[in-house]
Amino acid sequence: MSEPLLSLCMIVRDERELLPRCLASAAPYVDEVVVVDTGSTDGTPEVAKRHGAQVIERRWEDDFSLARNAALDAARGRFVLVLDADEWLDGGAAPIELRRELERVEAEALTVEIVDRLDGGAEGRYPLVRLFRNRDAYRYEGRFHEQITPSIARHAGAAELRPGSSGLVVGHDGYLAARRRERDKAGRNLAFLRRQVEAQPDDPAGRYFLARERAPLRGGRAVPGDHLEEALAHLEWLDRAPRALAAALDVDAARIHAAALLARGLARQALDVLERRGDRGVACELLRADAEAMLAADLGGLEAALSRVEACFDRATRDRGPAAEPALAGPVARARAAELLVALGRFDAARGRAEEAVGFPGGGAAPWNAMAAVARASGSVVEALRCHAHAIEADRHDPWAWLGVGTLLLELDQAREALEPLRNAERLAPGWREAGEALARAEAAEAEGAAS
Repeated sequence: MSEPLLSLCMIVRDERELLPRCLASAAPYVDEVVVVDTGSTDGTPEVAKRHGAQVIERRWEDDFSLARNAALDAARGRFVLVLDADEWLDGGAAPIELRRELERVEAEALTVEIVDRLDGGAEGRYPLVRLFRNRDAYRYEGRFHEQITPSIARHAGAAELRPGSSGLVVGHDGYLAARRRERDKAGRNLAFLRRQVEAQPDDPAGRYFLARERAPLRGGRAVPGDHLEEALAHLEWLDRAPRALAAALDVDAARIHAAALLARGLARQALDVLERRGDRGVACELLRADAEAMLAADLGGLEAALSRVEACFDRATRDRGPAAEPALAGPVARARAAELLVALGRFDAARGRAEEAVGFPGGGAAPWNAMAAVARASGSVVEALRCHAHAIEADRHDPWAWLGVGTLLLELDQAREALEPLRNAERLAPGWREAGEALARAEAAEAEGAAS
């Protein structure tokens, strides 16, 4: 039997619903499929076999690299492509173009462009090594958030490892909140990461990924709540261990650290982290502007923050984090500008910026929340309520939008109607003081109304 050119390698568990999409997208590109199943109970192995996959059933040992490497051990192709069940090939190079490239390429590894579908229509785009030569020396490392690049770098020489581009685009929707809840991915990841950090407290990667799980960002800002305390403990450990992470992860850790500090009202500490470890990309610049606005003693400080935000308009997002968000430079930056213009009392200009923001795709709830701030400052509570409702339509997992609806309903003396949105805000951001206080007011008002 002739040697295949390209093998698809996957690890799966209970992926009956998603697996067909992935396998169908890859079928025109690959010569064989190797699937390692780690304990499915929903018929996933049978689905894989119907698509022509070789299925290896393996006991799960709390180690993603072990499972990945079991698939690599069985692959016969000259090259290996690695995908997960919540991913699919979504354009880019045509099958014949990829095969021609693989026949002539000299590089040991090639990147694909990962396109993360995020809540609210936002996207994250970044290159990642997922296609590489099938050599015994190349094996995944790390129990969680496993990587192939260290083993390739050691074999090829770090200086020579300059991955080419495969031209492939890989869609991924596993970060959607609904998808994570459906598969309990967030809970699984959190428990796994906590065990990993407990077992290896000096491992910076484990602490980074746990902090990222506990301090999620929406529209470039950290979701408030008690979960930030756990994140900050690990981020402060990383801050005391400089150069513990690769450059891209270090910048992302600084970005998350600053956002979490800002959510706690600690603007000076956030600026310090950004100046020492951040970069001048859009995401970090917007956080700098948030900190400057929080510290502003007069209108001049707000104007300086506004100038920083406006300098981000339409810039390519070049932050060295693992998941750049192109929408930050378009709708999100304009939403920030609208908020600052409201604080400066320039309501007409604020409305103009907010209207620009909602006209962009992929901004999530942030543009509509900014439009709500303009309407509220202009005295139109009903319009503000409508804008927050649009924000919820754009992203049902945005706690600020739910809080906005709830507090506006309280202003309209509709305490009973305010209860559900305020409970949603508190559920999405557990321990968020502002949401908890608003909910307590609504419950008290509702109880008083029921008693009278």
